[in-house]
Amino acid sequence: MQVTGSLLRARALFIKAQGDDAWPRVLEALQPATREVARAGFLETRWYPYDVLVDLSSTTDRVLGKGDMALCHQMGRFSCNITLTTVHRLLLKFGNLGHLVDRAATAWRVQFDQGEIIVHEKSRDLYVFELRGVPSPHRAHCAAITGWMERAAELSGEDDFEWQEKCKAAGDAYCLWTFKRTRKLGLNKP
Repeated sequence: MQVTGSLLRARALFIKAQGDDAWPRVLEALQPATREVARAGFLETRWYPYDVLVDLSSTTDRVLGKGDMALCHQMGRFSCNITLTTVHRLLLKFGNLGHLVDRAATAWRVQFDQGEIIVHEKSRDLYVFELRGVPSPHRAHCAAITGWMERAAELSGEDDFEWQEKCKAAGDAYCLWTFKRTRKLGLNKP
């Protein structure tokens, strides 16, 4: 499986934003093959092995974070800020999270050469989508997807969603995300 350099570039920018010593510390801890590619720099138009994404993300989480995938979640949020185009941001600002969910399948195909996003449910109050066909799912990747979608929901003004994530790498039967609208007290009368 391969990923685009733009995704890896976003990870590198996140790492470098964590402080002057962050990038050297992460580079030192990477697998030798990943370190070699990372030192050369990620070209946005080039494809790289999925294992580079996994190693870069999980090593960063371990070296700069607590090893609990929370930093991977933050990397996903950061990536969302970088990768959403102006047009998508305008649509999100008008509360059109459904548009983004519709585009998730297309966005996946642009970033990855295998796997697919399947949208199971899309309504004003519930969005459910599944990741299929990834040969070796990894918690670092699923946590980043969750962070990306959470940030996209916030950018749309949809701050009343709660989310649930299932991940094959964590022992679940599939990788599935559910974003469900919560009702804020006092705002919705019966």
